[in-house]
Amino acid sequence: MTKEIIIENTNNLKEDQYKDTSITASALNDPDIPAKIWEMMQLYEYGDGSFEQQKKNFIRQGEFMKDFEDSYDGWSGKCTYFSPAYHDLTLSQLRKYFTWRTSARKGKFQPIESPFVYLYLNELLCGIGAETPEETLKKMADFETGFVNSGFADTLLQMHLKSWMFEYAVIHDFQPETVMHYADPRILAHDTYLSTLRNPAAKNDNEIFMALSFFAEKDLFLSPVVTECGSRGKHLFAELWKCVLSRFNKDDTDFFTACFGEAQTSRWYPLFNALFRDDGGDSDKNCVLNECRKYFCRGGIWYEESFSRIQFDKVRFNALLHEAERVFRKYLKAGKALRLKPDETWATQYAETVVEADKKAEAEAKRPEINIDLSGLDKIRSDAAVTRESLLTEEEIEEESNSVPTSENEGNSLLDAVNTEILRSLLKNGSADEYIKAAHLMPSVVADTINAALFDEIGDNVIECNGKTLRIIEDYVEEVAEILHCVS
Repeated sequence: MTKEIIIENTNNLKEDQYKDTSITASALNDPDIPAKIWEMMQLYEYGDGSFEQQKKNFIRQGEFMKDFEDSYDGWSGKCTYFSPAYHDLTLSQLRKYFTWRTSARKGKFQPIESPFVYLYLNELLCGIGAETPEETLKKMADFETGFVNSGFADTLLQMHLKSWMFEYAVIHDFQPETVMHYADPRILAHDTYLSTLRNPAAKNDNEIFMALSFFAEKDLFLSPVVTECGSRGKHLFAELWKCVLSRFNKDDTDFFTACFGEAQTSRWYPLFNALFRDDGGDSDKNCVLNECRKYFCRGGIWYEESFSRIQFDKVRFNALLHEAERVFRKYLKAGKALRLKPDETWATQYAETVVEADKKAEAEAKRPEINIDLSGLDKIRSDAAVTRESLLTEEEIEEESNSVPTSENEGNSLLDAVNTEILRSLLKNGSADEYIKAAHLMPSVVADTINAALFDEIGDNVIECNGKTLRIIEDYVEEVAEILHCVS
């Protein structure tokens, strides 16, 4: 029968505070076991069995074995530990690990059980096998490329690797772009969309709509307002958010804060589940990830400042979107009509404000644009006058001179008597065709003359001409009447 030697608990601790490692006498005398491994095992110190004690032993033994290499293929069993330290492994398992590590450090990653991989990553986090934090991150990235991307890692290992790389970058003061590179994409998306809703002024319609959809209970992309009306539907939702953000105020609280609360500070425990000991001391550190999330260390204690989903008022936020969709569907005649919920009536005003603004914008867009080239107006007038005089007979000239109004009723100093009478005729009769024809005037020239004369006063063209007939634009009838001191 094989004789066994037991390394006993010299501190008389309870049995459940550590596990003794059985070493057979034959193994102890085995010349094939590297002496370095025996020496490492003797460095293990029993203590209180705490996680801190485990980490101290791990770092002590790891530093001792940091340059060790092995070549061994005599064990093919399975390791049942989740994330072991050296002391947890048998001699054969240790040799298998160091053999795999020797190959991995040369860039040749082979499939191996996850427990051995966690041991390798814990070494890197403690600076074992890497001289600087930069080299640690690089080797972890190389591991991701060579091992994870080769399909050798399970999902849990991938999650641990990502979070450890990010947390390691934060606590070692890496540049923000490096920290961002290793951050969880889901966290980055959450903060990006939250930042968009917090400050939407410089964002376009699509960015605001994407942010609203990210936090919405129902997918806004499936709303008939968007599926049937496209960018116009997105525009309405974007304008809705801007409107409610500028108008809502309840108990001195803006709408963003009412929905998402304020940034909260809480303890942060980086690398808490790794065999890692932070030797950064009590120096203060700061890492601003983005507008909505930052990490800082004070007195050796790490904190995270961010917006917690626990504080989000999803009911208020989704009520706004639901009522807005009801109003928008009705306005755009898109999809089936939605029922008004009594507890969402507070949001109706914001949606209707957006609709009214959109109606006005649509009307402005449909109004024909009239461009006047004022630089050529004098020449047009001059040419028209010459043409007119050449067509008049002496009798017509004399008749016209008798029909020109006197200075007492010229109407307005902005216009001459002829154009004043034309405006009066348009106001009273709706037409000035006979007067223009009798005066041998060109309707387009008359329109340009009157528009130019009243442009500074009204700020827009007041006369429209279809080539033969003039009419006063309906929006400016009252203003023209006031200028002429008469009632239309």
